[in-house]
Amino acid sequence: MNSATGDGGESLTVHQWLRHLAPDYCQRFGSAMPGRQRRVLKKILACRTPALGGQLFQCPACPGFDYRYHSCNDRHCPQCGQTDADAWLARQRARLLLPVPYFLVTFTVPEALRRFIRSHPQIGLDLLFASSAQALQDLAGNPRRLGAQLGMLGVLHTWSRTLIFHPHVHYLIPGGGLSPDGRRWVPARPKFLLPVKALGAHFRTLFKERLQQAHPDLFAQVPAQVWQRHWNVDSRPAGSGENALRYLARYVFKTATANRKVPRLPGGKLRWDYRDSKTGQPASLKLEPLAWMARFLQHILPRSFARVRTFGWLHPAAKVRANRVRALLGQPPVLTPAEAQTWNPPPDPDLEPPDGETVVAGCAPLCPRCQQVMRLAGAWRPGQPMLYPKRPP
Repeated sequence: MNSATGDGGESLTVHQWLRHLAPDYCQRFGSAMPGRQRRVLKKILACRTPALGGQLFQCPACPGFDYRYHSCNDRHCPQCGQTDADAWLARQRARLLLPVPYFLVTFTVPEALRRFIRSHPQIGLDLLFASSAQALQDLAGNPRRLGAQLGMLGVLHTWSRTLIFHPHVHYLIPGGGLSPDGRRWVPARPKFLLPVKALGAHFRTLFKERLQQAHPDLFAQVPAQVWQRHWNVDSRPAGSGENALRYLARYVFKTATANRKVPRLPGGKLRWDYRDSKTGQPASLKLEPLAWMARFLQHILPRSFARVRTFGWLHPAAKVRANRVRALLGQPPVLTPAEAQTWNPPPDPDLEPPDGETVVAGCAPLCPRCQQVMRLAGAWRPGQPMLYPKRPP
C-alpha cells in the first residue's frame, strides 16, 4: 500500500504520520525543500528510535527490564518538550504573574504579506516582533493614553487551526505600566488597555518604515495594497493571566500541534479536526497526506530564532525596573538564591526607626553584595542615606 494514497482505516499520531509519509514526500519534493526543513525533519524522524540510542531501566523489586529511546528535543517535534513546557510555565508564573488584571493582545499581518514572510522568515518575523512591540510601547507611553512603560511577554505563532501559514504574535501584558520616573504604578482601565485601530495603523507604519530602510530590495517585492489595508490587532481582557499563560506555554516547545491522533479516511485523505475560531464549534478538514505534511513543515523556524521574547520592564536586562514594579504592587523581588540570602536577613528586635523613615535591611557598613541587592530591588542608589539595623554588642 502506498503510504501517501492508502485505502483508509488508519488512525496514527502526528509523529507516526511524519515517519510514514517522509519517504514519499522527500522523493517528490526533496530537491525543493529548504535545507533547514530537511535537517529538522531528519531529527524528528529519529526521535525515540534506535537511531538516537536509549537507556535501560531495571526494577529493583523484580527481574523486569524497560528500554527507553532518547528524544530528539527539537522544538518542532510533536513528541518532545512537555517537561520543558511545564518548567517554563512554573518559572513564568513566579516571575510574570502579578496582582493586576492582564490583557492578551494579538498582532497579525494581512494575507498578502504572508508569502513574503514565508520566503524571508528571519527578516519578516523579526520585523513582526520589533514593530508590534514598539507600537505597544509608543502608544502606552503617550500621556493621553496610559503614560507608562509596559512589560510584555510575546510568543510567536505561525499557524492557524487549519495549519495554514498565519504568522501572529500574542502578547501577555499586565494591565498597567511603570511611570517614566519609575516611582508609580499606572493602572489601566479594567477592560481596556489601548485602542486597537491606532495600534494596527502604527504597527503597519513601523513595519513599512523598518523594511524600507533596512531592505529596500525586498520592500519592492511586497504588493502595494498591503500598505493600504487595515492591519488587525485584537486586545481582550485575560483575567489574572493564568489561563492565557497556560495557553501560550503549550507551544513554547512545540510547533503547530501536539502529537495527537489523525485519522485517514477511506478515500486516502487525512481528516484534520479543529475548532472553528468564529463559531467555536468542532470542524474538520480533508487534506491529501503530502499536502498535510507540507502544511506542518512550513512552520519550521530559522535556526536560533527566538520564538518567545520579553520587552519593557520584563526584559532580562531590566531586572531593576521589574523588581521596582513588584515592590510598588506589594510583591517580593525576584532574586537569585545568593541574592535572596542577603535580601532576607533575620529581623532585629532592637531596630526602632524614626517616624516616617524606611529601614532597608542590610549589613552596616553596606557591603558590595548588599548594594547590588538594593539596586536590583530599586530600593537604594549610591549616595542615598540609609538606616541600618543595629547589631548586637
